[in-house]
Amino acid sequence: MVRAMNYEEADDKILMECISNGDKNALESLYSRYSRPVFSLSIHMLRDPTAAEEVTQDTFFNVWRRAGSYKPNRGKVTSWLFSIAHNRTIDELRKRRREYNRVQYDVDLTNRPTESRSDDPTEYVSVQFEGTRLKSALMTLRPEQRDVVVLAYFGGLTHSEISRELDQPLGTVKTRMRLAMKKLREVLEPQIRESAEHGL
Repeated sequence: MVRAMNYEEADDKILMECISNGDKNALESLYSRYSRPVFSLSIHMLRDPTAAEEVTQDTFFNVWRRAGSYKPNRGKVTSWLFSIAHNRTIDELRKRRREYNRVQYDVDLTNRPTESRSDDPTEYVSVQFEGTRLKSALMTLRPEQRDVVVLAYFGGLTHSEISRELDQPLGTVKTRMRLAMKKLREVLEPQIRESAEHGL
């Protein structure tokens, strides 16, 4: 007798395999696990709950449609999922920019989880810039550093939760976060100063 699938306990990669085979229950399980952090990512960037909810729904629609393109040997399901969510959010920002000429939004990196704040080399980084600058800055990071930034600041996960999601030691997660923050400061601070000098 075939044992029934336990979706709640199934590994993310198993769920993705099921989704690629048209299993809607697997998609619902993945949605239950990650819809909140995906929504959190989007609302931090859009500052609009309605738009963030639409992005969340679109993200999981794309997961359903593109599940077969996920390659387990290339990274975690969460990295792939948040990449889709981030790109979809950037698309929404670009749409708004076209409609309203220019859209600016605030990314307050102090809004990350308070856990282990003391090992971060900076107390906070609060900047205002266009969505394209944020995407460009994130893309300067190594993939493993970008993953922890997205999961922490936009996904709302703590260091410990990121450690579990990425299956990496807590110390490794903290180190990646520290290096990522240093790099982001190096990339963004000159742009912020230039904008301030020109009154932008």
